[in-house]
Amino acid sequence: MKNKRCGMSRRTFVGSGLSLAAILPMARATRGRGLVPAGEGCVLMAEQEEGPYYVAGELLRSDISEGKAGLPLELRIQILQVGSCLPLAGAAVDIWHCDALGVYSGFTAMGGGVAPGGPRNGGPPPGGPPPSFGPGGPGPSGGPGPDFRSHPTDQLTFLRGIQLSDATGSVDFRTVFPGFYMGRTNHIHLKVRLGGQASGKSYEAGHTSHTGQIFFPEELAAKLMEQEPYSRHKIHRLTQHEDHVFGDQHGEMAIASVRWINPVKFSDGLKAEFVVAVDPQATPAKAGFGGGPGRPPGQPRD
Repeated sequence: MKNKRCGMSRRTFVGSGLSLAAILPMARATRGRGLVPAGEGCVLMAEQEEGPYYVAGELLRSDISEGKAGLPLELRIQILQVGSCLPLAGAAVDIWHCDALGVYSGFTAMGGGVAPGGPRNGGPPPGGPPPSFGPGGPGPSGGPGPDFRSHPTDQLTFLRGIQLSDATGSVDFRTVFPGFYMGRTNHIHLKVRLGGQASGKSYEAGHTSHTGQIFFPEELAAKLMEQEPYSRHKIHRLTQHEDHVFGDQHGEMAIASVRWINPVKFSDGLKAEFVVAVDPQATPAKAGFGGGPGRPPGQPRD
């Protein structure tokens, strides 16, 4: 099934004065390439929080769109070894993200999603994580702490998948540009695992060498959200400056490089590239909510 196209045209973008010619230089300067000047090796990519909507046992597949409405997105992720910059083959790369209206598969009963501690369905902040978020590991006082992963409400699988990196360390996914939900800006989650094995339709076990998120040039994302079907989502979209993960967990180093697939037919979608340098032997501590440093969601930035 083909993706339902985003309701936009080249005229829309040209008329707005927005073009990838202006966006790409910014993306190249700040994208998550994991690279530094020649001779200095590759810099370890900063960890970012997993979020509440991870589901284990995703399908091994490259096309995760399942006919979802939105602007088509071809996403290539390359995994490099920190220091040497050599490609890391055989790594399992999980990705997951919300649809055009902020809904995650596995959690459709929650509607348009919500960041932990943020408002739900446009209502006031509840003063803590939503009720569907369960207990986790030790908290600051030594008692049970919060586990901000939510409990799945369905068995749907759209916009989720796993690919194993090839000899160049690369994986390719076909999806749609992500929407947003209350408390977050547009993003795609990813997890890099090693030492497990492909089993049936999924990938089992393995240790996690990186958990992160992928962002996109802000001006492009903001303009896309004014187009169908994204514009049907009548809630406030956080800018990257307002987003707690982007602002507090080195989001400026996690911006993908993007270009139009067809410069004269924007409805064909975008091609995005993202490079991550990881330590294949490491199992980094969790970042952000439920893990390491990070401003709790719902608290304003300075």
